[in-house]
Amino acid sequence: MNITLYEAAQTDALWRDMTHFGRFSVSGKDAAQLLHHMTTNDIKGLKDGQSCEAALITSKARMLDLISVFRRDHDFLIVTSPNRREMFAPHLRSFVLYRQDVHIEDETESGALFGLFGNGRNRVLDLGDLASSQVQNVTKNGATFQVAPTTRLPLNGVFVQSDSRDALTQFVRESGVPLCDNETYNVLRVESGVPATGLELTEDVNPWEAGLEGAISLNKGCYNGQEIVARLNTYQKVKRSLRGLKMSGEETSSTKLKADGKDAGFIASRVASPRFGAIALAYVRGDYAESGQQLQVEDSSQSAVVCDLPFGN
Repeated sequence: MNITLYEAAQTDALWRDMTHFGRFSVSGKDAAQLLHHMTTNDIKGLKDGQSCEAALITSKARMLDLISVFRRDHDFLIVTSPNRREMFAPHLRSFVLYRQDVHIEDETESGALFGLFGNGRNRVLDLGDLASSQVQNVTKNGATFQVAPTTRLPLNGVFVQSDSRDALTQFVRESGVPLCDNETYNVLRVESGVPATGLELTEDVNPWEAGLEGAISLNKGCYNGQEIVARLNTYQKVKRSLRGLKMSGEETSSTKLKADGKDAGFIASRVASPRFGAIALAYVRGDYAESGQQLQVEDSSQSAVVCDLPFGN
């Protein structure tokens, strides 16, 4: 981990190159209807120049991906996780009905996407207050970029997207703000309690467990997996939640958590934080999810204390 970059995130800002994240254009007169049916958020309610995040789930309400949806004047731009790029278009096409007018194009190899996070983000982009769903156009060096808030980055991060890879890359290079490496980023991500697809977000969990309330609309009507999502909320059937752990004792490869000899959950990510020591993101069962709860890592001498997210909150 790069301690200089880590400290810069606390005092100023860092870039993250996210150009490898999947980016898809979904267009046609039935595009909004299809995306509305396939995700947990209110896609039909988006106006031009607005964005939201939504969970892509199975019919059993299990997580496939957390995606970002941008409504443009002629289409929707979808940003997937990099490890879900290959599955996104085939998955979406499998739900297109006969004669529906929907066109799906992979735009990942064109344009660029960067993330900017840290307390200095507004200084870098000359941003004012940015509403949670607002996409703001920012012009730098004659090039216009689209900026949108996102919960998929730590420290109040924003997406910065451009159709011109060269223009955005040049701006990032000349901004004076460094790029964050993967190891340092992962520490900052875990500290902030940001779940990642393939680690915290898998088919083992549902969006309520992952703390994705902001990506779920309870008023949008029928969609794939909706009945289970609604039932889990209505009848308070969510049995575990994403929590922070402060670890102590010798590190082990075991991920299973115990309390009073009973199953208490499992660890999804572990890091060594310069500020908080050995910490982890874990799914903890409701009976043991209160802050301060003592847990044991199975078949080891390592113990953990449950804490709120983000760490240091």
